[in-house]
Amino acid sequence: MSRRIWTTARKDVVVDTDIMAAGDAIGGLISFKVPSSGVVHVVVVTDAGDVLTMNIRAWMFETEPAGVATNAPFALTDADLERLVGISVLNTSKDAINGRLLFEPSADTTSGIPYVAPDGLLWLQLEQDGAGTPTFNATDDVKVKLFIEY
Repeated sequence: MSRRIWTTARKDVVVDTDIMAAGDAIGGLISFKVPSSGVVHVVVVTDAGDVLTMNIRAWMFETEPAGVATNAPFALTDADLERLVGISVLNTSKDAINGRLLFEPSADTTSGIPYVAPDGLLWLQLEQDGAGTPTFNATDDVKVKLFIEY
């Protein structure tokens, strides 16, 4: 059986320029057009402002959750937890001098986050994981993209 890879459009994560604290939401809720089922193998986040030097979590949902406001403490409702398909911890960071790339590489081809998206949409929200108080230079510094096997 041949593997097919779906690459989503790169989406803006609309952030604000206020100082953040550990555990805050990074931007609001984002939706991606995806195949109705698949496995998310890689989440890639780019930061043009070069301020995300800590790990971040990418929370993925099969249907639209209420979400958390940007720069607010990340706390999901019980109903949102029931929509959750998985969490990717982006713990690999590459400094590109004027920007930064964060991702979680798959260890092998069997890893990843399986999902079913009845409406052809996968929802995602980012959370700051760990110490640090980033302050973004511009509201459009952060972007995210998914690589999916289907």
